[in-house]
Amino acid sequence: SLWLKLFRSAPPQYLDVMRVLSAAVALVACDVLNDKFTDDSYKQDFSLQYSYDQHTPEGEKKHFDVVSAAGRTALQVKIFSTDKAFKSSSGTCPRSELAQIARDALVENGEFEASWDMNVQEYTDGYWFALAQLFGPSRPNIFIRWEFSKYILWCEQCDTVKSYFDGSPAEDKGKWVNWKMQFKLAESDGYLRLFKDGVKVADVAG
Repeated sequence: SLWLKLFRSAPPQYLDVMRVLSAAVALVACDVLNDKFTDDSYKQDFSLQYSYDQHTPEGEKKHFDVVSAAGRTALQVKIFSTDKAFKSSSGTCPRSELAQIARDALVENGEFEASWDMNVQEYTDGYWFALAQLFGPSRPNIFIRWEFSKYILWCEQCDTVKSYFDGSPAEDKGKWVNWKMQFKLAESDGYLRLFKDGVKVADVAG
C-alpha cells in the first residue's frame, strides 16, 4: 500500500500547525492509482487517519479540505499540536494521513512508480515528519522522512537502510515539489530510486 503520511514526533510545543497541499498522486503499474485532488473523489482510494477525538464532519474538514491555493486546486492537509493518535488504542504519533484502501496492488517482482506533487505551506523548525510511507504485511517498510535536520530515505530491507539527501522543508516552503519513487520488490534484484523535481537523490539496491 502507498501511504502519504504527516506525523508529529517532536514535542508539541515545537508546532502550532503544519499545512501541506497535494495536487496529484499516482501509483503507476497498469494505472493502479491516479488522483488529482480536485474534489472529494480521492476518498474512493484513500481512508483518512487523523486525531481520533475529531472524527466529525467539521474535524475532517479541519484536517483535509480541497482548496484553491498556490495556483492549483489541491488537497490541503493539516496537523495540529493538540492532535491525538488516529485511534484511542494506538500508541503511535499523531498524524494526518491518507491510507490507500486497496492493499493488493503491489506484487513481488513487479516494477512500480509512485509520484505526487506537494507544497509545504506552513512549517515550524524542529518538527519531524514523514511525507510518504510504503509498506505492507510482508513488504519492506520504506519512509521518506525529515528528522535531525535531514531528509532521509529509509528502507528497512534494502542494502542501505538510511540514505540522506540535500534540501529542507524551509527551502521547499511555498513551492510545488514533485516527488517520484521507482521500485521493484524482489529478493535478488530489487531496487529503490527517489527523485525530487526530476533529480535523483537516492538509489538503493536490495
